[in-house]
Amino acid sequence: MHHQTVDQNPRSGRLGAPLVALLLLAGCAGPSSELVFLPSVPGLSSLPSLADILPDFSDQDCATVSPKALKRVNWTRVPQVNMRIRNNEYEPMIVQMTQGWPYVFNIRNRDDKPHTFNAKRFLRSMAVIRVTVDGKRQNETCMSSVTIPARAKVELHLVAAIDGHYEFRDNWLPAPTLLSGGSDGVIIVEERFKARRN
Repeated sequence: MHHQTVDQNPRSGRLGAPLVALLLLAGCAGPSSELVFLPSVPGLSSLPSLADILPDFSDQDCATVSPKALKRVNWTRVPQVNMRIRNNEYEPMIVQMTQGWPYVFNIRNRDDKPHTFNAKRFLRSMAVIRVTVDGKRQNETCMSSVTIPARAKVELHLVAAIDGHYEFRDNWLPAPTLLSGGSDGVIIVEERFKARRN
């Protein structure tokens, strides 16, 4: 089993205060194109956990970030998560992230067949800003899974909005154990106040 902590971009140095102070959560538009707004985040001191605000999502809800907050993100300098698929296995199988930080999440498929990164809870709990599949930007950012074509790469620009443990599977069905094409793994988003309480 492999374990990864996020790689820091060498040009980035240390990032400023977490983007969490700027997060404003809202539901994303689903197939019905009806926009559902959720309560805004007043600030770090009055927000112990985003999970308390959004414990569960319906089939159409995804976390988002306010456009004002996004203007402050330099995506060339944020931490990167690099995953690779080889011989039907994801590597690393455990990834750690920190709540409130923006990330570039890369999944590279080295196999000669497509794979599906099925992670509904993770993808709906992160504020996915941009999805690029094999160099082509996708229109949809509120999703349950993403397919990585053979010998191609998927790049997700996202903000780790809600802490928790999120499992992912290599299959295209919503059922967790059916037709699994590879090893399961977990993404751990650590709560941003954890260090203060310990």
